[in-house]
Amino acid sequence: MENKNTFGSYLKQKRQEKNLTQKELAKQLYVSESAVSKWEKDVAHPDITLISKLAEILDVTEHELITASTDVELKKEKVEARKWRIFSKSWTMFFSIAYIVALIPCFICNLAVNKTLSWFWIVLFSLVLSFTFTNLPKLIKKHKLIILPASMYAALIVLLGACTIYTKGNWFAIPAVAILFALVIIFVPIYISKYKIFEKIKKYKDFISIAIDFVMLNILLITIDIFCVVNKYSSSHWYFSLGLPIALCCFLILNLLMSVRFLKTNKLIKTSLILYFFNLIYLIVPFIKTSSKSLTQELNDINIFNADFSKWIDSTLEPNIHLIIFLCLFVTATLLFIFGLIKHFKRNKTTKN
Repeated sequence: MENKNTFGSYLKQKRQEKNLTQKELAKQLYVSESAVSKWEKDVAHPDITLISKLAEILDVTEHELITASTDVELKKEKVEARKWRIFSKSWTMFFSIAYIVALIPCFICNLAVNKTLSWFWIVLFSLVLSFTFTNLPKLIKKHKLIILPASMYAALIVLLGACTIYTKGNWFAIPAVAILFALVIIFVPIYISKYKIFEKIKKYKDFISIAIDFVMLNILLITIDIFCVVNKYSSSHWYFSLGLPIALCCFLILNLLMSVRFLKTNKLIKTSLILYFFNLIYLIVPFIKTSSKSLTQELNDINIFNADFSKWIDSTLEPNIHLIIFLCLFVTATLLFIFGLIKHFKRNKTTKN
């Protein structure tokens, strides 16, 4: 805050900055010129009803006028706010003009060369998608977290549809479901945490999110399975024999990991249980059966029961490495579990005493 000596000197300074004479200021306030002169000499002060109008004429706040001082910080904030508004408007205007400038020549060229509108629609819907990122956030005032992702996804779906039609393909469903799956993974936990409607289930948001992700993952796997069979990339459906069992195993393991945090025990025991769960994956692998030769080979490489430390050749190298990892995890988990139990019993003993 920049201090001024008196109300009169401050009033005189601001009047002169506005290039106003005492007579002109008096005329705007419907008072006599001598009244303004008395104010500036600190002989008298303006009526309280004139403060608001006087502040407006001098382009100062009522607080600044009454305290006879300039609020430097407030002035700075106003300048920065004005600069941001100008930047924001310029940003919106720039992209709006850029979209129009890009569309017009594409429209003309597509008609001139192809005698019809074909790839122009791809350009148009690409710009619509860009619009949802650049201009739409400034237009939406409420519920941005819901409207913006939905708008972006809708624009992207329309663009994918245009690309599918233009290429005469049948691949639309896979990217559409995959992108929806990604959005669900990102935004469902956020929505559950943010909105009061989910207050009662907020405690279990991790389990609910994983369950919804599991459903979306299976929809995606089914879509890919059907696509592969229809387009003869696969001779038979593999979802029930391979996709669902693997997804179900991952779902159960994730839920087990999430459940650990609800156990009323110390962190050492919780960590040991998590490591045991990871070891469980190695024990499940040998029971996974598949008709895919490449996937079968990958599973054999992970299968610790194929390990043979007496042989370090191509067929046993990876199983040996995975068995070492398994043993390290198991030993670490066991040690943590033992120390955790010791800590647990010590704490109980101290509590009883």
